[in-house]
Amino acid sequence: MSIKVINPGFLSSIQDYGRITHASYGMSVSGVMDEQAYMWGNYLLENHFNAAALEIVFGSVTLEVLNDSVICITGADLDFKINNKRALTWHSVQVYQGDVLSWGVLKSGVRGYLCVKDGFETDVMFDSRSVNLRENIGEKIQANEVLKCSKSNDEINHFMAAKFIPNYEQALTLRILPSYQFNEFSLEQRELFFAQTYQISSANDRTGARLSGVPIAKTKSKMISEGISYGSVEIATDGLPIILLKDAPTIGGYPKIGTVFSLDLAKLAQKQMGDNIKFELMDIEQAQKQRAEFNKFFAIEY
Repeated sequence: MSIKVINPGFLSSIQDYGRITHASYGMSVSGVMDEQAYMWGNYLLENHFNAAALEIVFGSVTLEVLNDSVICITGADLDFKINNKRALTWHSVQVYQGDVLSWGVLKSGVRGYLCVKDGFETDVMFDSRSVNLRENIGEKIQANEVLKCSKSNDEINHFMAAKFIPNYEQALTLRILPSYQFNEFSLEQRELFFAQTYQISSANDRTGARLSGVPIAKTKSKMISEGISYGSVEIATDGLPIILLKDAPTIGGYPKIGTVFSLDLAKLAQKQMGDNIKFELMDIEQAQKQRAEFNKFFAIEY
């Protein structure tokens, strides 16, 4: 199967599970922002967990199907249609040569995913198909580009029950695991951090989400740069948090109050500027248990 890009939209790119083995070389983890929506799309197609998908931001994308295949649309509600008719999402769907797939106006969430049977067959770059524009690895999709994938007429009829489909309009509280620098913040600073409701600022992309709110004072104005991880919550010089996301650099010089639980970061990926965010502490044993269950269900090998 192949798909031709008619309208690429605002920021659509091929992503897989991520470039997770190259941090020692200074490369970002990259990969899909909403891990849960992506995993479900591949699961409903009986794909490998790492099959590459198209991540669509805000919609306004039009594609033409060049060969028959089976697809699954998950993530944000971007008014997905086939041949200008509303089509099923969170459900495996057979598409045929000549069909036009379109994503229109955003209704809820931010990022939608087009998963195809066996994944997109784009170039593997440093052990991943994930595009990282900040590091000049790959490019976002372009008009008239042809995205290659396998032709398929497999009889797949899997779907997610409506009651389990995520509600991206719900208020979001991010569970956070304290970092080794947690106790460098005073009790008053920590209480202010957890008591208030932050808003996502305009500085929100695949690199990180900068939050606005009441500043908390830092224990250090400067520190030597050190390794940082996906989900780290840095407190910048203005006393406000920055949550590091998939395309964040691998080192940083701000103190870190903690790290957001990885499965909650998928929910953050569906929030946009002005949305409210709160934090609460999470127990490490609980985080490890939930993560292990998730990895087992989706057969994640890392």
